[in-house]
Amino acid sequence: MKLNLHTACLLIACCTSPLMHAAVIEAPTAVSAEDDYTRGTQALDQQRWQDAIASFDRVVETKGKKADAALYWKAYALNKLGRDELASNTCSQLHTSFANSTWNKDCAALTASGAASTTEAVGDRASRHSSAGSDADLKALALNSLLNRDPAQALPLVRNILTGNNTPELKQRALTMLAQNPSPEAQALVRDVATGKVAPEEQKHAIRMMGVFQGKRANDTLVEIYRTSSDRTIKRTVISSLFISGDATQMVELARNEKDLSLKHDIVSQLALMKDKAATDYMMELLK
Repeated sequence: MKLNLHTACLLIACCTSPLMHAAVIEAPTAVSAEDDYTRGTQALDQQRWQDAIASFDRVVETKGKKADAALYWKAYALNKLGRDELASNTCSQLHTSFANSTWNKDCAALTASGAASTTEAVGDRASRHSSAGSDADLKALALNSLLNRDPAQALPLVRNILTGNNTPELKQRALTMLAQNPSPEAQALVRDVATGKVAPEEQKHAIRMMGVFQGKRANDTLVEIYRTSSDRTIKRTVISSLFISGDATQMVELARNEKDLSLKHDIVSQLALMKDKAATDYMMELLK
């Protein structure tokens, strides 16, 4: 088909306009996010849990419209793999990043079903809440308000809660609120708990909260905890937090230097879920 000169000029002007050029550049990112979400759901249907996690991770990284849904389905896939702690941490990430998302209720139900492993545990928890739940709720509300308005005044109270004779639920809620506070003093107290200097019984929870709320900024501290601790459960909690923050490079370094085959297996099994060049290169290294 032949085009006259006027029509050809119009086509050239359209295709070279800044608006058209911007559309051409921006389209692949949006399409890619949609494609990754579709690939993730297809992988779920076929019970390819690790492939699903990798696809949903890419959706989250692009911060697209379905990032909150992708976090939920990632937690779902982790739950299917029996990675309850990682699923719980992913739900915490969802709540932190998308507090108003309707997917938070589904994530809460998902992690609750994994946590309630026995009816006895559920009964004990219900009993504690019926007798002290309202008091703990009031204290948590008051503490959260004070932390937001005057962290310097609230920190001694948080320390007293963590070191005093309070319920584990109240201590963990206080620690979670503390981890979300950006003040240097609050973050320093979280580090003290994570390193076992304060309230050592809450050390694992502090390590999880550092991974969820501080991301890679916390990883130097987490790696130091891993290297200096002799407690396998603490080390495994550190591994989970590094996974949540996506720091494959640090995890590979720990795996290379780990002499305990059980711990090394834990690190490698989580690296296998990560679509990261450092993780892929290390998998190739192991196969040589």
